[in-house]
Amino acid sequence: MIAIENVRLFYEIQEKSRQLELASQHKSQFLASMSHELRTPLNAIIGLTEMMCTNAARFGTEKAQEPLRRVNAAGTHLLGLINQVLDLSKIEAGKLELNPQSLQLAPLIDDVVDTARQLAGQNKNRLVVETQENLGALTVDPMRLRQILLNLFSNACKFTKQGQVTLRACRVLADGRDWIDLAVADTGIGMTAEQQAKLFQDFTQADSLTARRYGGTGLGLAISRKLARIMGGDVTVASEAGKGSVFTVRLPVGLEKSAAV
Repeated sequence: MIAIENVRLFYEIQEKSRQLELASQHKSQFLASMSHELRTPLNAIIGLTEMMCTNAARFGTEKAQEPLRRVNAAGTHLLGLINQVLDLSKIEAGKLELNPQSLQLAPLIDDVVDTARQLAGQNKNRLVVETQENLGALTVDPMRLRQILLNLFSNACKFTKQGQVTLRACRVLADGRDWIDLAVADTGIGMTAEQQAKLFQDFTQADSLTARRYGGTGLGLAISRKLARIMGGDVTVASEAGKGSVFTVRLPVGLEKSAAV
């Protein structure tokens, strides 16, 4: 009788697990399909407030300019959060499509660094770029690579104050293949081994105190690693508490799409 009861419980647990997995898939598919419906009205709000701020004098709304700027900033922040959740849902639902292109890496790095300088300036950080000469071409989805790098820059600049954030780029040979390494190093607060162990989990930050002090959803790094793995690479971290962190994106020179996320 005990054996029969154990078998029954085993199959019951299996069925519950199947139902939970199916529900999770439906949730991801629903959010992935809602991308347009969620982004469109928010983009309209952002665009309208930008226009009203720019033309405040002509509209006679000078007094409303500062509140409008706050609405615009809040809308832009909310759009960023929505984009992260939708990206995660697309990855989970298997609906994320890559658009690989063969491109020269140096101009893409210059473009990302120009944007990152604004992030660095917010906490009075110095931004340094160290790139190997003749990095050459890379087959990659440029939008997704920019997203990964800006996530890493945003993270580094947020946890570093009046310090230095450095981007290092080089070609390496490993496991008989050619790779590009893009490392973002900072002189910020760093992390313990325990904090690093859960760093790439969805909706998880290093610890609750860090989450309260610095904010964020805990999705940026998780999505960055998932995107890198889909493109056949990875994102890794080396860090020490109080001595900063180094996040390294390693991607194959020729894009090889991977299902491992």
